[in-house]
Amino acid sequence: MAGGKLSARQKMINMMYLVLTALLALNVSKEIIKAFNLIENSLDNSTRNIVQKNNAVLSALQKTASQDNQAAKVAVEKVNEAQKISEALIKKIGQIKTDLLTLSGDGKDPKTGRKSDEEGQLVKGGVNELAQGDNMEIHANYFVAEDNGKRGTELQKAINDTRKALLGVLESATNDTGLAKNPETVKFLLDKMKAIEAKTSLYAEDGTNSSGSKQTWVSMYLEHSPLAGVFAMLSKIENDCRSLEAEVAQALAESVNAADYKFDSLIPVVSSPMSAVLTGQTYEANILLAAYNSKAQMRVLVNGNPIDVVAGVGKYKVTPQSPGSSKYKVGIEVPTPGGGSKLYETEAEYSVFAPQAAISADKMNVFYVGLPNELSVSVGGVDPKNVMVRVSGGGASLASGPGGKYLVRIAAYSQPTCQIQVAAKLPDGRVVPMGNKTFRIKTVPRPTFQAGTVVFRGSSVSRTALSAQNSARAVLDGFVFEDVSFKIVGYRFICVGRRTNGPQKKEVGGSSLAPIKGFLSKLGPGDFVQFDNIRAVGPDGKTIILDNASGNLQ
Repeated sequence: MAGGKLSARQKMINMMYLVLTALLALNVSKEIIKAFNLIENSLDNSTRNIVQKNNAVLSALQKTASQDNQAAKVAVEKVNEAQKISEALIKKIGQIKTDLLTLSGDGKDPKTGRKSDEEGQLVKGGVNELAQGDNMEIHANYFVAEDNGKRGTELQKAINDTRKALLGVLESATNDTGLAKNPETVKFLLDKMKAIEAKTSLYAEDGTNSSGSKQTWVSMYLEHSPLAGVFAMLSKIENDCRSLEAEVAQALAESVNAADYKFDSLIPVVSSPMSAVLTGQTYEANILLAAYNSKAQMRVLVNGNPIDVVAGVGKYKVTPQSPGSSKYKVGIEVPTPGGGSKLYETEAEYSVFAPQAAISADKMNVFYVGLPNELSVSVGGVDPKNVMVRVSGGGASLASGPGGKYLVRIAAYSQPTCQIQVAAKLPDGRVVPMGNKTFRIKTVPRPTFQAGTVVFRGSSVSRTALSAQNSARAVLDGFVFEDVSFKIVGYRFICVGRRTNGPQKKEVGGSSLAPIKGFLSKLGPGDFVQFDNIRAVGPDGKTIILDNASGNLQ
């Protein structure tokens, strides 16, 4: 969680956690608190899967040990020892969660620390949102202020002690002659211990902040996060603990096979250092059999396609380019005695999150009547095809496009506001509201008339400049909406001069200034010109009348 021994999985999770925390400053806390709850549930579900796989590895070892296999018997003892070590940390974290739930609820019952199912359950069968998920004080007092920060210090020490103790199980196994009967097995266990230590995420070390100042682990990851973020972090520690326990158990099971003992019961295992990645980041997974024979001539398949196998381990790599959840089917084909083969299958899943920040200008939430107002909507961790968007009020309609893009159209002004509502379809099939936002409705400002580049401001206009123009224009000066244009479809020209023999008028259809060139040739300084009954058509296809434009020629 800090320090120089971070795995790719840990770096990714740390970055996601820090990004979510930073987004709180952008006034999107409601959505971020929901995201923390989704992460907490995802980690809890991953931890339960790891426990199931750990039990399966232990069951296979116990079956082999029942056949009077001494190495397997020792391995069973060591796996049980590792389980007790991790259970102690899991129990401690469970008590911390209970304490914080009680403190954030009614102070008596931890159940009051979470919202009811109706409003707080984002994941079916998972834990509900916290009643005070955005609280910044409860856990700060619990870990830092009370008892001079004793609880935070104890948790940090427990995490590091658990890592050392779990790795120590492998080290002690090298000294047991019942398991490590030969130098090859001893070397295998020591190499495994070093490799596991290098990639484990079960670390709680002090570090430095962005300004280069030293900062304690408790302050960095617990004190200054919202309560929902703290619960997600505690679930992550549980997940890291069970993952390290799984690595230790797997190494012990493999060590039995390394000493030339054979298993007659095999299970497929997918071991990945990461369960969620950013788009563009490489997802890696080791696909292997528990208690496998590294010399076995096996084939590893992903979605029916063979992948590279190195020393009995299938190497699977993929680089996602879009957010969402991805499942893949794994098959391991192993030769059987006497010919033929047996296929073991399982499925795995990983989540892809796009690296993005939710940034919006609160005072610019405006839709314009008659224009195709572009709108982009996304929900972190949810595939765009599972995001549902609707608009209500103001006579607005919504058209969807690819990749979370939408167009909002308002035919005529009827109400001052409309509302965009967003919901997401979760993997369990439930549709959960993810938030809404109100937009103001405004009409496009009236454009002004220009004769080409000549602007009618004040009481005079250049005759030379006016005579050089070819087309009338309707100009939206300074309008922030891009690509909005009006077209002049007609006007009336009036002039009065010393050589015009009284007022002259000319009705013109279209925007051309050619029909009035003859009049302009007869005019001189001081003579009067005016454009009125100016008709223009906007992007909504409706015709409007512009203000008159007039002046005396210079």
